[in-house]
Amino acid sequence: MKILYPATFEKDGGYILVQFPDIPEAMTQGATAQEAHAKAKEVLGLALDGKQDFPEATAVDVLERKYPDKTVTLIEIDF
Repeated sequence: MKILYPATFEKDGGYILVQFPDIPEAMTQGATAQEAHAKAKEVLGLALDGKQDFPEATAVDVLERKYPDKTVTLIEIDF
């Protein structure tokens, strides 16, 4: 089963901070966009591991309006 959740990416000093608004405990960072994306997939999987019910994902356009200074990207994991 594939699961998609939107994540926000923003420059934070020398890193890129990644947060999942629908899953507050899922946060990470990476030195590059590629590393941040890879770590986002990992932390999303860890945050959802063992859950029976998943939080509803907020639409990307809603998050783009809410966080205009951040990049919103869908992160997909196989679960």
